[in-house]
Amino acid sequence: MTNPYGQQQPYGQQPGYGPPSGGMPAPYGQPAPYGQPSPYGAPGGMPGGGGDINAIKDYKGWAIGCIFLCWIIAIFAIMKSNEVNTYKMQGNYAAAADASRSTRTMCMIASIIGGLGCLFAIVMIIISIVAAASVPSCYGRYC
Repeated sequence: MTNPYGQQQPYGQQPGYGPPSGGMPAPYGQPAPYGQPSPYGAPGGMPGGGGDINAIKDYKGWAIGCIFLCWIIAIFAIMKSNEVNTYKMQGNYAAAADASRSTRTMCMIASIIGGLGCLFAIVMIIISIVAAASVPSCYGRYC
């Protein structure tokens, strides 16, 4: 690329600007070149040492399934699951991991509440059947 004065400029540099101080950091999410430390202080280029963004789960399927167990908590779990993807797209991996843990916790609570509710319903059905079987089927002097 040539500037208006006929001088050849290296690709990617603006006229009058020198190279950046401190060198060029590795692109975010990419591992540092061999033999050089990561600019973020962790292997893999991602804060916290994780090299794979897909390792942060959003638990969306579990959150949607929890609607049948405890819908109030499941709605908040679905909203938190959406935050995980939003934070991952923004590059805020710490917030994404925190939202992922919150989603997992809410799903676990909804599953436990739903499981206890199902167990309670089964026990009540058994008690109702036993109580109905112990009641005589006829009343009065015609039995």
